[in-house]
Amino acid sequence: MGKSEKQMDKEQGRNQRIIDTAFRLFGEKKIEAVSMDEVAKEAGVGRATLFRCYNNKTELAIAVCASKWKAYLDKLDEARPISSIHDIPAIGRFIFTLDSYIGMYQNHKDLLQYNDNFNNYITHQTVRQEELANFHASLNSVNTRLHMMYAKAKEDKTFRTDIPEEQFMRVTVHTMMAACTHYAGGFIWGATDNKDYTGDLLLLKEMILNYARNDANL
Repeated sequence: MGKSEKQMDKEQGRNQRIIDTAFRLFGEKKIEAVSMDEVAKEAGVGRATLFRCYNNKTELAIAVCASKWKAYLDKLDEARPISSIHDIPAIGRFIFTLDSYIGMYQNHKDLLQYNDNFNNYITHQTVRQEELANFHASLNSVNTRLHMMYAKAKEDKTFRTDIPEEQFMRVTVHTMMAACTHYAGGFIWGATDNKDYTGDLLLLKEMILNYARNDANL
């Protein structure tokens, strides 16, 4: 006999509570420092229940990362559907992409901090690629956008495509995200009375744009 709608809603609500609780705890501390017992207690679920949902902390950490990125990117997709990528020149989409990371720094520091924490944690765990399938799937939207943006630039020549796509993204988009993550985590020397480094990130954006526009007609 299948589960009732009421039961499925209850389970979905419980699972979201676990995800939200783990996200908060993993963000306040390092993932390594948080026990599954602590997550269960804070989420208001039994230890056995938590382990029925997630076999171990690594599985939970992956689920949290996938869930939070998907939620963020789904909102982005609502505001700017992937189908709209051809509505503006590639350089316009590129600028929007850089601005979106600055927006994350301003409004979603917790996600940037968690993502950095997650990457550091997962590199020290033994994880099979299939265990990361849902996480990689959650990033499909942004990866698709970047690929389509680069392909459009080959047509409209509004930013340089004389270097391979992967290298271009690493030097530009990934550099911007790394910088935003760096500032969001507070790993920076600066005045203690001013913790807003948006100005620095805007300068970096202009440097990246200057690089991207160089030899744009190649």
